[in-house]
Amino acid sequence: MILLFPLWWFGLPAILKGWVDRVLAMGRTYGYGKWYQTGTFRGKRALLSFTTGGPEEFYRKGGLFGDISAIVHPIHRGILQFVGFEVLGPQIHYAAGRADEATRKAWLADWEKRLHSIAHESPIEIESYHCYSQNQSRPGCRP
Repeated sequence: MILLFPLWWFGLPAILKGWVDRVLAMGRTYGYGKWYQTGTFRGKRALLSFTTGGPEEFYRKGGLFGDISAIVHPIHRGILQFVGFEVLGPQIHYAAGRADEATRKAWLADWEKRLHSIAHESPIEIESYHCYSQNQSRPGCRP
């Protein structure tokens, strides 16, 4: 599954969030012991493809808007992984509204190339929330 959207107030646009709420509903795609590794979509893959309003340097650790991986963590962990998807690295196009035509064409060519080889990509590692606590020795946390 590919969710394609503009990053909106550091998250999914409201209409897409509403779709997630209605389609990935409790009892249908999670709950009753079905989540994460036992989730309905185990064995399936998902990724985010999105644009941002600001340039890449704004989305780095210490940048104006903060680390992009922290911004998308609730979507990766709390939505996609939660219902069982393996998550592939996001496709991000920074400052899309300011990109010239040559840049946009290059983005499309890169996206096309990625889609042709996506079956060979490995899922990314996403730390669970408990890894951010003082006790990072829990299973699944990186040192």
